[in-house]
Amino acid sequence: MELLKLIIESNLFNFLIMIAIIAHVAKKFNFAQKIDDSIAKIKETIEKSELAKENSIEELQKAHEATKNVHIESEQIEKQGQENLSNMKEKITLDSEKQINTIKKNADKILDAKEKEIVSNLSKKTVLASFETAKKHIIRLLKENPDFHQKFIKESIKELNRLK
Repeated sequence: MELLKLIIESNLFNFLIMIAIIAHVAKKFNFAQKIDDSIAKIKETIEKSELAKENSIEELQKAHEATKNVHIESEQIEKQGQENLSNMKEKITLDSEKQINTIKKNADKILDAKEKEIVSNLSKKTVLASFETAKKHIIRLLKENPDFHQKFIKESIKELNRLK
């Protein structure tokens, strides 16, 4: 019995029993398959990560290539914009100058027309004032010298005859 007691109390025996129990439990719960499945899932995840990494690197390279000429393209766009701005500025300036010239011409025409109207009105007023002054002068002369009345009548008749 002592031998049995010694065997039971020995670490080696306990270790072997523990291994047998673990082997039995592992066989019963199929740990080997679960471990293999876990390893396969981990390998699959690593492969997917590697593929995603390669795709990301490829996309990064494409993005780098796409943005490689952005500076040049932006300079070209800026240059084109400057040219368009310059052309628009020149066109606006020319159009403005044309409008200014048209306005000046119209203003000159209006001023000429007004000037002619004023001159015409002034001439009419001058003529009327001259007639009125001449009329007063003639009436005064006739009052001062009645012989002038006959003389004016004769001169007027003579002038009318000549116009015939």
